[in-house]
Amino acid sequence: MSVNESMLNNKEFTDALNLFGFISGEQREPRLLTILSVILKLQTNPPMPLTFSQIYEEIEREDSSARLTKAWIHKVLKALIEVQLIRVDSQTAHRKRYIADVNTVMAGLEQIKSQRVKQLEAQIQESKDVLKEVSALDCGKLAQEFVKDITGQQQEISSRVVRGVDALHRVLRYNMLDLAKKGDIIRATLLWAGPWIDSTAGERILRFFEAAERGVDIRYLISTDIFKLENEQEKRTNLQAMVGLFQKLIEMRARGKKFDARFYLGPKTYNQISLNRDNMALIITENPVTATWITRRFNPDLIDNAVRSFDRDWKRSKSIFDLTPQEMAAMGGVPGGVMSQLVNSKRKEEIIHE
Repeated sequence: MSVNESMLNNKEFTDALNLFGFISGEQREPRLLTILSVILKLQTNPPMPLTFSQIYEEIEREDSSARLTKAWIHKVLKALIEVQLIRVDSQTAHRKRYIADVNTVMAGLEQIKSQRVKQLEAQIQESKDVLKEVSALDCGKLAQEFVKDITGQQQEISSRVVRGVDALHRVLRYNMLDLAKKGDIIRATLLWAGPWIDSTAGERILRFFEAAERGVDIRYLISTDIFKLENEQEKRTNLQAMVGLFQKLIEMRARGKKFDARFYLGPKTYNQISLNRDNMALIITENPVTATWITRRFNPDLIDNAVRSFDRDWKRSKSIFDLTPQEMAAMGGVPGGVMSQLVNSKRKEEIIHE
């Protein structure tokens, strides 16, 4: 049994080399491994530098039928040096002498491993980038473009079921937030705060900020249940990350932009986000988040009822910009909590401008 065969019959060893990409499943005698094996067999302990002639003669002796050219062997030796599996005894010598032992093999495997890790990390990053792009696609918008491309006609989707917070916000983006213009009203309720206050909540809210910058009237109706989230460490951390957004909101309002957030004290009714009375996303369940998105053509009565309900509750609610610390505490706000910080930061801003 040859050295190569002995090594390749060791499954654990060959599995490790396969992970490195050093050998492949069907390539049982890779050229690097073949020449490296010959050099290692010829070496003494401690290793003595080998001439090219010694290496070539040993290859011929082991397999005279292979008919390997000297040029081919020189090329393989150069490759072995590049990956550090062997080294040259003296770079300045006229005739090179080669050394391979456990130290060179280790160095070579370290380099091959490093290259393999970089390759895999690049593949992972590429997969993440593709996953992000695929996840960001909205099938409703794609379906409309697909039909229009084939038929030349723009068809409207009248209703669809949406599952998951991110999927819902993609629907809101393509059907409301990106389309809304100056004078439009976007009404949004946050009656079940839990699913929406996560690590990416700030990124989603920025879409509403962008719409407000265009002159859209943003009205956010928030359940006082949000105060209960301050008892959960993870939610409290996510809320804390949104304090900066509140500062941005104060600045926007100072410039005359219409973006208000009010606390709702009454019973839960329609949990919805709507653009005027044109279309609406109605939240059906909280965990997992499931919503139905409809247009006015699909059910005008449902949209009208939801908007009327929202406007009624909106009038009876209290804007966060008008709340005092005492009123927030009466609603369940935790003294020194994140929401209290928002009210205090609003008050500090008012004092600065007085």
